[in-house]
Amino acid sequence: MAIYGKRKKQIQEVMREKGVDAMLIAGAENYYYITGDYRRQARMLFYKDADPTIIVFQPEVEQVRASTWVNDIRGWSNVNELMQNFFNAMREGDLRKATVGFDTHTAPGFEVFRFRKLNPEINMVENDEIMSELRMVKSADEIARMKKTAQAAELGMMAAADALVAGATENDVAREAEYALRKAGSERLGFLTFVNSGERSLGLHGFVSQRVMKAGDPVIVDLHPVADLYACDMARTFVCTEAAGGMVAKPVSTAFVKLADAYDEAQQGVINAVKPGWKVKEVTQFMAESIKKTEFAKYVVPGYIHGVGLETEEYPHPSHYPQHGEIVLKAGMTVSIGHAVLAAPGIGGYRREDVVHITNNGCEVLTRGDALPGIL
Repeated sequence: MAIYGKRKKQIQEVMREKGVDAMLIAGAENYYYITGDYRRQARMLFYKDADPTIIVFQPEVEQVRASTWVNDIRGWSNVNELMQNFFNAMREGDLRKATVGFDTHTAPGFEVFRFRKLNPEINMVENDEIMSELRMVKSADEIARMKKTAQAAELGMMAAADALVAGATENDVAREAEYALRKAGSERLGFLTFVNSGERSLGLHGFVSQRVMKAGDPVIVDLHPVADLYACDMARTFVCTEAAGGMVAKPVSTAFVKLADAYDEAQQGVINAVKPGWKVKEVTQFMAESIKKTEFAKYVVPGYIHGVGLETEEYPHPSHYPQHGEIVLKAGMTVSIGHAVLAAPGIGGYRREDVVHITNNGCEVLTRGDALPGIL
Protein backbone atom coordinates (compact mmCIF):
# COMPACT_ATOMS: atom_id res chain seq x y z
CA MET A 1 0.00 0.00 0.00
CA ALA A 2 3.05 2.29 0.02
CA ILE A 3 2.23 3.70 -3.40
CA TYR A 4 -1.21 4.81 -2.20
CA GLY A 5 0.26 6.59 0.81
CA LYS A 6 2.55 8.46 -1.59
CA ARG A 7 -0.36 9.34 -3.85
CA LYS A 8 -2.39 10.58 -0.89
CA LYS A 9 0.36 13.06 0.03
CA GLN A 10 0.81 14.18 -3.58
CA ILE A 11 -2.92 14.74 -4.03
CA GLN A 12 -3.22 16.70 -0.80
CA GLU A 13 -0.28 18.90 -1.80
CA VAL A 14 -1.95 19.77 -5.09
CA MET A 15 -5.27 20.40 -3.31
CA ARG A 16 -3.62 22.87 -0.93
CA GLU A 17 -1.86 24.61 -3.83
CA LYS A 18 -5.17 25.01 -5.66
CA GLY A 19 -7.22 25.94 -2.60
CA VAL A 20 -9.47 22.87 -2.71
CA ASP A 21 -10.79 21.78 0.70
CA ALA A 22 -12.11 18.35 -0.30
CA MET A 23 -13.00 16.20 -3.27
CA LEU A 24 -16.08 14.06 -3.72
CA ILE A 25 -14.74 11.05 -5.60
CA ALA A 26 -17.50 9.36 -7.62
CA GLY A 27 -15.57 8.01 -10.62
CA ALA A 28 -14.33 4.42 -10.36
CA GLU A 29 -10.99 5.36 -11.93
CA ASN A 30 -10.13 8.09 -9.43
CA TYR A 31 -11.38 5.89 -6.58
CA TYR A 32 -9.08 3.08 -7.71
CA TYR A 33 -6.09 5.41 -8.20
CA ILE A 34 -6.40 6.57 -4.59
CA THR A 35 -7.34 3.32 -2.85
CA GLY A 36 -6.18 0.37 -4.98
CA ASP A 37 -9.74 -0.98 -4.80
CA TYR A 38 -11.84 -1.02 -7.98
CA ARG A 39 -15.60 -0.93 -7.58
CA ARG A 40 -18.43 1.05 -9.04
CA GLN A 41 -20.81 3.16 -6.97
CA ALA A 42 -18.38 3.71 -4.09
CA ARG A 43 -18.24 7.32 -2.91
CA MET A 44 -15.32 8.97 -1.17
CA LEU A 45 -14.79 12.33 0.50
CA PHE A 46 -11.08 13.05 0.22
CA TYR A 47 -9.90 15.91 2.47
CA LYS A 48 -6.87 18.14 2.05
CA ASP A 49 -5.79 17.79 5.70
CA ALA A 50 -7.33 14.55 6.96
CA ASP A 51 -7.86 10.91 6.07
CA PRO A 52 -10.75 10.22 3.68
CA THR A 53 -14.22 8.80 4.24
CA ILE A 54 -15.61 6.03 2.03
CA ILE A 55 -19.36 5.35 1.75
CA VAL A 56 -20.42 2.01 0.25
CA PHE A 57 -23.25 -0.51 0.26
CA GLN A 58 -23.26 -2.17 3.71
CA PRO A 59 -22.41 -5.74 2.54
CA GLU A 60 -19.29 -4.32 0.84
CA VAL A 61 -17.87 -2.59 3.92
CA GLU A 62 -15.60 -5.44 5.02
CA GLN A 63 -14.40 -6.00 1.45
CA VAL A 64 -13.40 -2.35 1.21
CA ARG A 65 -11.79 -2.42 4.64
CA ALA A 66 -9.66 -5.40 3.60
CA SER A 67 -8.76 -3.94 0.20
CA THR A 68 -7.81 -0.37 1.08
CA TRP A 69 -5.77 1.67 3.53
CA VAL A 70 -8.79 3.81 4.50
CA ASN A 71 -10.12 3.49 8.07
CA ASP A 72 -13.34 5.53 7.94
CA ILE A 73 -15.69 3.31 5.93
CA ARG A 74 -19.43 3.83 6.32
CA GLY A 75 -22.12 1.51 5.01
CA TRP A 76 -25.66 2.11 3.86
CA SER A 77 -28.61 -0.23 3.36
CA ASN A 78 -31.10 2.19 1.84
CA VAL A 79 -31.04 5.55 0.09
CA ASN A 80 -31.88 7.47 3.27
CA GLU A 81 -28.84 5.97 5.04
CA LEU A 82 -26.67 6.78 2.03
CA MET A 83 -27.69 10.43 2.07
CA GLN A 84 -27.40 10.63 5.87
CA ASN A 85 -23.84 9.25 5.77
CA PHE A 86 -22.93 11.70 3.08
CA PHE A 87 -24.36 14.77 4.82
CA ASN A 88 -22.85 13.73 8.15
CA ALA A 89 -19.44 13.52 6.53
CA MET A 90 -19.96 16.90 4.84
CA ARG A 91 -20.92 18.47 8.19
CA GLU A 92 -18.02 16.85 10.07
CA GLY A 93 -15.61 18.15 7.47
CA ASP A 94 -17.21 21.62 7.60
CA LEU A 95 -17.69 21.53 3.84
CA ARG A 96 -21.10 23.14 3.39
CA LYS A 97 -19.52 26.43 2.23
CA ALA A 98 -16.12 25.11 1.17
CA THR A 99 -14.40 24.58 -2.19
CA VAL A 100 -15.15 20.99 -3.16
CA GLY A 101 -14.06 19.05 -6.24
CA PHE A 102 -16.37 16.73 -8.16
CA ASP A 103 -15.70 14.06 -10.79
CA THR A 104 -17.48 16.02 -13.50
CA HIS A 105 -15.65 14.14 -16.27
CA THR A 106 -16.81 10.65 -15.32
CA ALA A 107 -19.85 11.13 -13.07
CA PRO A 108 -23.35 11.05 -14.61
CA GLY A 109 -24.72 14.50 -15.28
CA PHE A 110 -27.69 13.99 -12.95
CA GLU A 111 -25.30 13.43 -10.01
CA VAL A 112 -23.45 16.67 -10.72
CA PHE A 113 -26.78 18.52 -10.99
CA ARG A 114 -28.09 16.98 -7.76
CA PHE A 115 -24.88 17.77 -5.88
CA ARG A 116 -25.05 21.41 -6.98
CA LYS A 117 -28.76 21.69 -6.12
CA LEU A 118 -28.31 20.22 -2.62
CA ASN A 119 -25.18 22.25 -1.88
CA PRO A 120 -25.83 25.71 -3.36
CA GLU A 121 -23.22 27.45 -1.21
CA ILE A 122 -20.35 25.16 -2.16
CA ASN A 123 -17.76 26.40 -4.64
CA MET A 124 -17.66 23.38 -6.96
CA VAL A 125 -14.54 22.70 -9.05
CA GLU A 126 -13.42 19.82 -11.26
CA ASN A 127 -11.43 17.00 -9.66
CA ASP A 128 -9.70 16.39 -12.97
CA GLU A 129 -7.65 19.53 -12.46
CA ILE A 130 -6.11 17.78 -9.45
CA MET A 131 -6.25 14.06 -10.14
CA SER A 132 -5.33 14.12 -13.80
CA GLU A 133 -2.24 16.21 -13.16
CA LEU A 134 -0.89 13.20 -11.27
CA ARG A 135 -2.48 10.44 -13.36
CA MET A 136 -0.90 11.71 -16.59
CA VAL A 137 2.56 10.37 -15.65
CA LYS A 138 2.51 6.58 -15.33
CA SER A 139 4.61 4.30 -13.13
CA ALA A 140 6.49 1.29 -14.50
CA ASP A 141 3.68 -0.95 -13.23
CA GLU A 142 1.07 1.11 -15.05
CA ILE A 143 3.08 0.99 -18.29
CA ALA A 144 3.34 -2.81 -17.98
CA ARG A 145 -0.45 -3.06 -17.62
CA MET A 146 -0.99 -0.81 -20.62
CA LYS A 147 1.29 -3.01 -22.72
CA LYS A 148 -0.88 -5.99 -21.79
CA THR A 149 -3.97 -4.12 -22.95
CA ALA A 150 -2.22 -3.07 -26.16
CA GLN A 151 -1.53 -6.72 -26.91
CA ALA A 152 -5.22 -7.47 -26.47
CA ALA A 153 -6.05 -4.62 -28.85
CA GLU A 154 -3.71 -6.06 -31.48
CA LEU A 155 -5.38 -9.48 -31.24
CA GLY A 156 -8.80 -7.87 -31.48
CA MET A 157 -7.70 -5.95 -34.56
CA MET A 158 -6.40 -9.13 -36.18
CA ALA A 159 -9.78 -10.79 -35.58
CA ALA A 160 -11.53 -7.78 -37.10
CA ALA A 161 -9.29 -7.96 -40.16
CA ASP A 162 -10.10 -11.65 -40.66
CA ALA A 163 -13.84 -10.92 -40.53
CA LEU A 164 -13.76 -8.13 -43.12
CA VAL A 165 -15.25 -9.89 -46.13
CA ALA A 166 -17.94 -8.91 -48.58
CA GLY A 167 -21.39 -9.84 -47.29
CA ALA A 168 -20.45 -9.52 -43.62
CA THR A 169 -22.02 -6.78 -41.52
CA GLU A 170 -20.22 -4.27 -39.36
CA ASN A 171 -21.76 -6.07 -36.41
CA ASP A 172 -20.15 -9.34 -37.55
CA VAL A 173 -16.74 -7.66 -37.49
CA ALA A 174 -17.33 -6.09 -34.07
CA ARG A 175 -18.48 -9.45 -32.66
CA GLU A 176 -15.26 -11.19 -33.69
CA ALA A 177 -13.09 -8.32 -32.51
CA GLU A 178 -14.76 -8.08 -29.11
CA TYR A 179 -14.68 -11.84 -28.60
CA ALA A 180 -10.94 -11.79 -29.30
CA LEU A 181 -10.49 -8.91 -26.86
CA ARG A 182 -12.21 -10.90 -24.11
CA LYS A 183 -10.14 -13.99 -24.86
CA ALA A 184 -7.02 -11.83 -24.61
CA GLY A 185 -7.93 -10.61 -21.12
CA SER A 186 -10.05 -7.51 -21.66
CA GLU A 187 -12.54 -7.10 -18.81
CA ARG A 188 -14.63 -4.48 -20.54
CA LEU A 189 -14.61 -1.79 -23.21
CA GLY A 190 -13.60 1.72 -22.30
CA PHE A 191 -15.64 3.09 -25.18
CA LEU A 192 -17.89 1.81 -27.96
CA THR A 193 -16.29 -0.23 -30.72
CA PHE A 194 -16.23 1.56 -34.09
CA VAL A 195 -16.70 -0.33 -37.35
CA ASN A 196 -17.34 2.39 -39.92
CA SER A 197 -17.57 1.08 -43.48
CA GLY A 198 -18.19 2.66 -46.87
CA GLU A 199 -19.79 6.10 -46.58
CA ARG A 200 -19.88 5.68 -42.81
CA SER A 201 -16.08 5.88 -42.78
CA LEU A 202 -16.53 9.64 -43.21
CA GLY A 203 -18.00 9.99 -39.71
CA LEU A 204 -16.12 11.99 -37.08
CA HIS A 205 -16.89 9.33 -34.48
CA GLY A 206 -18.43 5.94 -34.90
CA PHE A 207 -20.42 2.96 -33.76
CA VAL A 208 -21.46 -0.41 -35.16
CA SER A 209 -24.41 -0.90 -37.51
CA GLN A 210 -25.98 -3.73 -39.48
CA ARG A 211 -24.61 -2.34 -42.74
CA VAL A 212 -23.56 -5.10 -45.16
CA MET A 213 -20.05 -4.43 -46.44
CA LYS A 214 -19.00 -4.65 -50.08
CA ALA A 215 -15.61 -5.55 -51.52
CA GLY A 216 -13.55 -2.40 -51.88
CA ASP A 217 -15.23 -0.56 -49.00
CA PRO A 218 -12.90 1.36 -46.70
CA VAL A 219 -13.51 0.18 -43.13
CA ILE A 220 -12.30 2.01 -40.03
CA VAL A 221 -12.05 -0.19 -36.93
CA ASP A 222 -11.41 1.51 -33.58
CA LEU A 223 -11.03 -0.68 -30.47
CA HIS A 224 -10.99 0.37 -26.81
CA PRO A 225 -10.25 -2.61 -24.54
CA VAL A 226 -9.57 -2.34 -20.81
CA ALA A 227 -7.38 -5.08 -19.29
CA ASP A 228 -6.05 -5.13 -15.74
CA LEU A 229 -7.96 -1.83 -15.32
CA TYR A 230 -5.89 0.05 -17.94
CA ALA A 231 -7.19 1.14 -21.33
CA CYS A 232 -6.03 1.22 -24.92
CA ASP A 233 -7.18 3.08 -28.03
CA MET A 234 -6.18 1.55 -31.36
CA ALA A 235 -7.56 2.28 -34.81
CA ARG A 236 -6.77 0.93 -38.26
CA THR A 237 -8.33 1.37 -41.69
CA PHE A 238 -8.85 -1.69 -43.88
CA VAL A 239 -10.29 -2.41 -47.30
CA CYS A 240 -13.01 -5.06 -47.39
CA THR A 241 -12.05 -8.13 -49.43
CA GLU A 242 -14.11 -10.42 -51.65
CA ALA A 243 -13.57 -13.44 -49.36
CA ALA A 244 -11.53 -14.44 -46.32
CA GLY A 245 -7.85 -14.21 -47.17
CA GLY A 246 -8.77 -13.07 -50.66
CA MET A 247 -8.18 -10.07 -52.84
CA VAL A 248 -10.18 -6.87 -53.10
CA ALA A 249 -12.69 -7.33 -55.93
CA LYS A 250 -11.91 -4.01 -57.54
CA PRO A 251 -8.76 -1.89 -57.39
CA VAL A 252 -8.56 0.57 -54.53
CA SER A 253 -8.76 4.07 -55.96
CA THR A 254 -5.56 6.01 -56.38
CA ALA A 255 -7.16 8.87 -54.45
CA PHE A 256 -7.84 6.63 -51.43
CA VAL A 257 -4.26 5.34 -51.45
CA LYS A 258 -3.04 8.94 -51.46
CA LEU A 259 -5.40 9.74 -48.57
CA ALA A 260 -4.01 6.84 -46.54
CA ASP A 261 -0.42 7.76 -47.36
CA ALA A 262 -1.00 11.37 -46.27
CA TYR A 263 -2.34 10.28 -42.89
CA ASP A 264 0.26 7.56 -42.30
CA GLU A 265 3.15 9.86 -43.17
CA ALA A 266 1.86 12.53 -40.80
CA GLN A 267 1.28 10.12 -37.92
CA GLN A 268 4.59 8.29 -38.36
CA GLY A 269 6.38 11.62 -38.60
CA VAL A 270 5.08 12.61 -35.17
CA ILE A 271 5.96 9.23 -33.68
CA ASN A 272 9.52 9.55 -34.99
CA ALA A 273 9.94 13.11 -33.75
CA VAL A 274 7.98 13.53 -30.50
CA LYS A 275 9.95 13.70 -27.25
CA PRO A 276 9.71 15.18 -23.76
CA GLY A 277 9.50 18.96 -23.87
CA TRP A 278 7.02 19.10 -26.75
CA LYS A 279 3.75 20.82 -25.98
CA VAL A 280 0.62 18.80 -26.62
CA LYS A 281 -0.47 21.24 -29.31
CA GLU A 282 2.72 20.60 -31.26
CA VAL A 283 1.58 17.03 -31.99
CA THR A 284 -1.57 18.30 -33.66
CA GLN A 285 0.34 21.08 -35.43
CA PHE A 286 2.86 18.59 -36.80
CA MET A 287 0.21 16.24 -38.21
CA ALA A 288 -1.95 19.07 -39.52
CA GLU A 289 0.99 20.77 -41.26
CA SER A 290 2.06 17.48 -42.82
CA ILE A 291 -1.40 16.75 -44.22
CA LYS A 292 -1.82 20.34 -45.39
CA LYS A 293 1.10 19.80 -47.77
CA THR A 294 -1.08 17.31 -49.64
CA GLU A 295 -4.25 17.66 -51.70
CA PHE A 296 -6.29 16.81 -48.59
CA ALA A 297 -5.49 20.01 -46.69
CA LYS A 298 -9.12 21.16 -46.51
CA TYR A 299 -10.15 17.96 -44.71
CA VAL A 300 -7.86 18.40 -41.70
CA VAL A 301 -9.74 18.16 -38.38
CA PRO A 302 -7.32 19.12 -35.56
CA GLY A 303 -7.41 16.69 -32.67
CA TYR A 304 -4.62 14.18 -33.14
CA ILE A 305 -3.74 13.49 -29.51
CA HIS A 306 -5.31 12.66 -26.16
CA GLY A 307 -4.21 10.93 -22.98
CA VAL A 308 -4.83 7.23 -22.33
CA GLY A 309 -4.57 5.39 -19.00
CA LEU A 310 -7.24 4.25 -16.60
CA GLU A 311 -9.62 5.82 -19.11
CA THR A 312 -9.63 5.49 -22.88
CA GLU A 313 -9.67 9.27 -23.16
CA GLU A 314 -8.19 11.26 -20.31
CA TYR A 315 -5.91 14.25 -19.72
CA PRO A 316 -4.37 15.76 -21.71
CA HIS A 317 -7.45 16.11 -23.90
CA PRO A 318 -7.12 19.28 -26.02
CA SER A 319 -10.21 18.46 -28.11
CA HIS A 320 -12.32 18.94 -24.97
CA TYR A 321 -10.05 21.39 -23.14
CA PRO A 322 -8.17 23.67 -25.58
CA GLN A 323 -5.91 24.87 -22.76
CA HIS A 324 -4.41 21.36 -22.61
CA GLY A 325 -2.51 22.24 -25.77
CA GLU A 326 -0.06 24.05 -23.49
CA ILE A 327 0.68 20.95 -21.37
CA VAL A 328 4.29 19.84 -21.79
CA LEU A 329 4.86 16.16 -22.55
CA LYS A 330 6.96 14.36 -19.94
CA ALA A 331 8.61 10.94 -19.78
CA GLY A 332 6.07 8.47 -18.42
CA MET A 333 3.04 10.00 -20.11
CA THR A 334 0.92 7.80 -22.37
CA VAL A 335 -0.99 9.37 -25.24
CA SER A 336 -2.87 8.39 -28.36
CA ILE A 337 -1.44 9.74 -31.59
CA GLY A 338 -3.76 9.80 -34.60
CA HIS A 339 -7.38 9.83 -33.42
CA ALA A 340 -9.06 12.31 -35.79
CA VAL A 341 -10.49 10.98 -39.03
CA LEU A 342 -9.34 12.30 -42.41
CA ALA A 343 -12.63 12.27 -44.29
CA ALA A 344 -12.75 13.14 -47.99
CA PRO A 345 -16.29 12.90 -49.47
CA GLY A 346 -16.31 10.80 -52.62
CA ILE A 347 -13.08 9.07 -51.56
CA GLY A 348 -13.57 7.74 -48.04
CA GLY A 349 -12.41 8.19 -44.50
CA TYR A 350 -9.10 7.11 -42.97
CA ARG A 351 -7.91 6.85 -39.40
CA ARG A 352 -4.84 5.30 -37.78
CA GLU A 353 -4.38 5.57 -34.02
CA ASP A 354 -1.68 4.25 -31.71
CA VAL A 355 -0.92 4.55 -28.02
CA VAL A 356 2.62 5.65 -27.27
CA HIS A 357 4.63 5.89 -24.07
CA ILE A 358 6.74 9.05 -23.89
CA THR A 359 10.29 8.03 -22.92
CA ASN A 360 13.36 10.04 -21.97
CA ASN A 361 14.46 10.33 -25.60
CA GLY A 362 11.33 9.91 -27.68
CA CYS A 363 8.45 7.49 -27.52
CA GLU A 364 7.69 3.77 -27.48
CA VAL A 365 4.72 2.58 -29.54
CA LEU A 366 2.58 0.23 -27.45
CA THR A 367 0.15 -0.71 -30.25
CA ARG A 368 2.06 -2.19 -33.17
CA GLY A 369 0.10 -4.44 -35.51
CA ASP A 370 1.90 -3.22 -38.64
CA ALA A 371 1.68 -6.71 -40.22
CA LEU A 372 -2.11 -6.82 -40.00
CA PRO A 373 -3.69 -7.95 -43.28
CA GLY A 374 -5.67 -5.46 -45.32
CA ILE A 375 -4.02 -2.32 -43.98
CA LEU A 376 -3.02 0.10 -46.69
